[in-house]
Amino acid sequence: MDRLFSGYTTLQYQNKAMRQELEAFRNGERYKKLQADHHKVVAGYVKEIGRLKKELAKAHAATVTVRDIWFEECDSDWKKYQAELNRKDHKIQKLMDQHWEMLKAYDDRIAAIIKDHEGQLEEKDAVIHGLSARLAHAEALLGRDSTNTSTPTGQTPPWKDRHIPNSRRNTGKPKGGQRGHERHVLEKPEPEEADEEVDHPVGDGEACPACGCDDFFFTGGYEEKYEIDIEVKAIKRLHKFWLYQCRNCGQIVRTGTAPSLRAGCQYGANLQALSLSLMNTTNAAINKVPLLISGLTDGEVCPSEGYIAKLQPRAAKGLDQFREDLFRFLITRPILYWDDTVVMADKSRICLRFYGDETAAYYVAHDKKDMDSILADGILEALTETTRVMHGHNSINYSRKFVFMNLECNAHLQRDLQKSADETGHKVLLEIKQLISETIKDRNDRIRSGDESFGEAHIENFNKKMTELLEKAEREAEANDSVYSGPFERALIARMINYRENFFAWVEDFTLPTTNNLSERALRGVKTKMKVSGQFASAGTADNYAAIRTYIETCRRNGINEMAALTRLCNGNPYTVEEIFSQTSQQ
Repeated sequence: MDRLFSGYTTLQYQNKAMRQELEAFRNGERYKKLQADHHKVVAGYVKEIGRLKKELAKAHAATVTVRDIWFEECDSDWKKYQAELNRKDHKIQKLMDQHWEMLKAYDDRIAAIIKDHEGQLEEKDAVIHGLSARLAHAEALLGRDSTNTSTPTGQTPPWKDRHIPNSRRNTGKPKGGQRGHERHVLEKPEPEEADEEVDHPVGDGEACPACGCDDFFFTGGYEEKYEIDIEVKAIKRLHKFWLYQCRNCGQIVRTGTAPSLRAGCQYGANLQALSLSLMNTTNAAINKVPLLISGLTDGEVCPSEGYIAKLQPRAAKGLDQFREDLFRFLITRPILYWDDTVVMADKSRICLRFYGDETAAYYVAHDKKDMDSILADGILEALTETTRVMHGHNSINYSRKFVFMNLECNAHLQRDLQKSADETGHKVLLEIKQLISETIKDRNDRIRSGDESFGEAHIENFNKKMTELLEKAEREAEANDSVYSGPFERALIARMINYRENFFAWVEDFTLPTTNNLSERALRGVKTKMKVSGQFASAGTADNYAAIRTYIETCRRNGINEMAALTRLCNGNPYTVEEIFSQTSQQ
């Protein structure tokens, strides 16, 4: 970066010097100097011509005198003088011709110098323009953050202020609790709900704060303070399966054993559920889960890493039917969000994909991020014309294989507009972003007020402004010859023009979403897991994670406690899709 800036500065100095020299030619100062030098040479020629003219006049006077006196006798001398006169006239003419040739040569030389300087200036201007574009691109790269790219706020460079996304309106009130606001404190339980009582009699060394006396007697009264805490303790539960004898044949019969209790000793469903929650919600590494459980139980329970590793595929296998049922539920939803992200598995790039809405979350993993994997999911292909699908401009959605209507994410669009504006300096891009942002805020205010749509005049005004801004942006993008920012800007404006209806369908229909943030939030956890674990062991283990996340997220979005859901799963009786949504409909 320093070397680039140094070269850029040197060219600027050279360019300035050449422009000064060219300006000297153009305003005549340089020409005057050359003309003065020429005049010195010509003055010498003129002086020589004057001397020759004087000699010629002297010779001519002598000739007349001789001709008058000695004409007949000096005819030969007259011819000699005449020849000398002609020779000197010829010399004078030759000197004049040389003079004009020199003037023409000087003019040609000056024109050539000017042309050469102009060519060099154009060449250096091109180099400076290229370096300026590279410098602007480098500065734009340094300036990228969560406002103009999908970079998480946690990856903000240390020399920049971290941008904290906040869509709340500024009320003008001071931060913190408001004057007159009711104070909220932890609610006390009922006395009969207390599990423990701890007495606190006077201790040694305590004295009366008024007189310093340490002689007290108990009044029989006390002041109550409650403390709510948690305790994790190991439970060693003995199961007795009674044995009976058949009165008819004498066969010994044992009462039925649960599948989870086949071994002589095994870990219970609560411990398994806790382990699954640690791995799939808090993203703890497999080797950390035994340490956490051992710490919680004071070393009394410490499962092996091998046992913890086996929990994932076992739990995922128990969710096969749940995923099938959730698939059939998703394809009936009126609006579906989806997105995918690249994760690592065994040093290879694989794909983890999300489909869902506010009530359902469906995750799936694939070896590749392509059309074949999407068709293998079967969800998009099963949707009808009445379904709306929100995404972050996945061009694969516009395939003829699908019939649903696409909705484009405006959060992605606004970041791209900011990114392009930062690189190009084109203010029209920021004007488009501002128009989108203000319209979304206006829409949210109207929704809170109970409105169901904008008026026709408002929609027409928005479309008119957007058309004007896009036309201006298209002209500026076409004129952008930067190899760095030009292609991206042209592609961005072309995408907005070509998919304008998909980007701004929410202007006319308040039931449609404006962003794909729901999908992005759903995939954010797996990025955290990659930071902790680095990668999955394989695409299969990634799909096990996807299956468990599908179950946990769907239960959580419908108000079902995660630990309760995982405990049922570990007992072989997970919540069903029908059970989850029947509970939701009853609430």
